[in-house]
Amino acid sequence: MDANQKPNAFESFLAQQDDKSWSEALDILLPLVHPVDQDATRIWFAFWPLQLHQIVQESDDLEKIAQKLELRGGYRLEKQVDSSLDFLYGSRYWSEVNEVVCTYAESSIFRDGSLTDQIQAIAKQIASKLRVPESHLLGITAVALMVLQQIGTEAFSATSLKTPHRKSSPERVLRARSRKRGGLLGFLRTVDARYTVTFNEQDKSACFQAIHGQDISMAAGKDERDYQSIDPRRIGGPIPFQCRVANCGTCWIGVLGGKEKLSEISKFEKKRLKYFGYDFGNSEQETHPPIRLACQAKCLGNVSIAIAPWNGILNVQRFSC
Repeated sequence: MDANQKPNAFESFLAQQDDKSWSEALDILLPLVHPVDQDATRIWFAFWPLQLHQIVQESDDLEKIAQKLELRGGYRLEKQVDSSLDFLYGSRYWSEVNEVVCTYAESSIFRDGSLTDQIQAIAKQIASKLRVPESHLLGITAVALMVLQQIGTEAFSATSLKTPHRKSSPERVLRARSRKRGGLLGFLRTVDARYTVTFNEQDKSACFQAIHGQDISMAAGKDERDYQSIDPRRIGGPIPFQCRVANCGTCWIGVLGGKEKLSEISKFEKKRLKYFGYDFGNSEQETHPPIRLACQAKCLGNVSIAIAPWNGILNVQRFSC
């Protein structure tokens, strides 16, 4: 957008949305999202919170603020929109979502309504065009509007996905996530059971084994393939870590499937997630939330996870000290 060009009505509307309005919208929309993307949508919004964007955007010294918040990894959404969408089933519809959202963003006509209304209206339009259930589009549409709010119309219109088109139905993805493996020995003797932890559903080799009751971070450390050349934080295995005792927050993950096959979240883990500012969308009542610390989550079955691209401390109270 030109420096002298004023934002249109839709852009102005999005600029007015804050963490509270987004949280309220998601509370309404998530039950309507297909199960394949319910937790995935929650995870995406936790990985890319508006708060992080605003802190970075308002900073006069990015290096200083990154040091203060102990930010490590890729915390700039505008540099990795395509990869940020990888674990969302709805990403297969990104080109159509992008096209319709851009039309809304560039239109001089704005329809009144809440954030929820806007998301549902756009998802309904795309669903009608593609002849797919609206539930398949609600999550990715909400994500699209958050992306637009954070990176602006010009950068948003230029986004495209490099991932191959996915042919699996959402039901097939859900079945794959719930598939039981581990062999006869695991069935007969739970103590010897071995489970599969998948950290990229688009790559069949992107998985490692965990023994019954082993925390995910420790199990990942047994994977001796080179990940550090991809992400300097991955010093041992595919999941970044520094301490493995919940002091650093480096190993936070999203659980796409099988969250009930992990140990219940403890009071200590809840406290640490809140300290780091990773508890967006996690309720106090949930025993198996989709956002976990890998060093605290013990594996009791096969799980599918998404690895956070950055880590730091976004706790508002700590930041304002």
